[in-house]
Amino acid sequence: MLYRRVALLDMDSYFASIECVRNLALARRPFAVIGHGEKTVVTSPNAVAKKYGVRTGMTLNEAKSLCPEIVFIKADFTYYEFTTLKIVQLIEKYFPVYKEASIDEFYIALDPVDKPLERLKDLKETIRNTLGLSCTIGVGMNPIVAKTACELSKPNGFFVVDNLREFSYFVDIKSVPGVGKSTAEILERLGIRFLSELLKTDFPDGSEISRLKFLITKEYTEPEFFKQQLPKSVGHFYTFDKNLRNFDEGAEILTYLLYGLYSKILRSRMGAKSLSVLVKFYDGTRLGLSRSLGIPVSDFTLLKNVVLEMLKKIWKDKPVVKMGVMLSNLKKVNGKQLSLFWSNEEFRYERLSFVEDVHFGGFLTFKDKKAVG
Repeated sequence: MLYRRVALLDMDSYFASIECVRNLALARRPFAVIGHGEKTVVTSPNAVAKKYGVRTGMTLNEAKSLCPEIVFIKADFTYYEFTTLKIVQLIEKYFPVYKEASIDEFYIALDPVDKPLERLKDLKETIRNTLGLSCTIGVGMNPIVAKTACELSKPNGFFVVDNLREFSYFVDIKSVPGVGKSTAEILERLGIRFLSELLKTDFPDGSEISRLKFLITKEYTEPEFFKQQLPKSVGHFYTFDKNLRNFDEGAEILTYLLYGLYSKILRSRMGAKSLSVLVKFYDGTRLGLSRSLGIPVSDFTLLKNVVLEMLKKIWKDKPVVKMGVMLSNLKKVNGKQLSLFWSNEEFRYERLSFVEDVHFGGFLTFKDKKAVG
């Protein structure tokens, strides 16, 4: 069937919002989640930091110049992956057809259910009540219109486009998905600044802009759009701020890294046929080990046991500066139902994020060498 209505659910300031839920003291102070490494950038500023002009992609020096009081928090990607798994579980309670576009964006087909707008509002409220997180939802006749509506109603918005022509008068052409820098320059030379002007203009058949106009105005979405592009492998590597010497701590950290990857493959109903573990030592040497499981495995306990056994074989009595794990040769499996996963195992996995020295978040001062871009 062709879908005549599509929604985009986009989490608001996702990483920063999650950190606010974990630490309520952050709510009123400017902070930004940053990546790892010496040349990291701002990944997710909170609403307070945004008021100072701090934006995603800025260097830490740029953010600090705009907001001297800003606090930087290292991203805890494992926990964010696990939170996304919770969101997916909630979406599945309301809608059978959806597509995870990124860790915090989800396209949803509305045609298969009754009273879809009411369901969307209920889902939005459930995410807020269950996880303490806000999201913005845009609805349109195709994914581009839905995403445009979503972007224009952030944060915490809910916008339904029933009439594209009326909606187009308020849309700057640069805010339309698919309009990159070069296309925007071409349209500007043609005197086109708003979406309404694009819709009124004819373009040569086969041109890039003609194709874009078709995608904006088409009144349906193909079922193929909702088919997930599945990865062949996923990995998580972490560089430590201080040298790691204790094997038990290393085992906890590696388990935590694995648990983020497990959350990711579980969302796609996948299993791993191969595992790899990498350890980099202070003296620059690297040791890695891979193992084939023969069949796709989606059992966390089994994956963890294999990973820790490999870690024992390559662990040396010298400082560790980097560690990582990779799941590869991923294949579709019948998998666990998410509801069963939560009822039986959620608490056991979630508490890993609060193990001392394993939670990768935490405050940074700007003088910290790791914090300087």
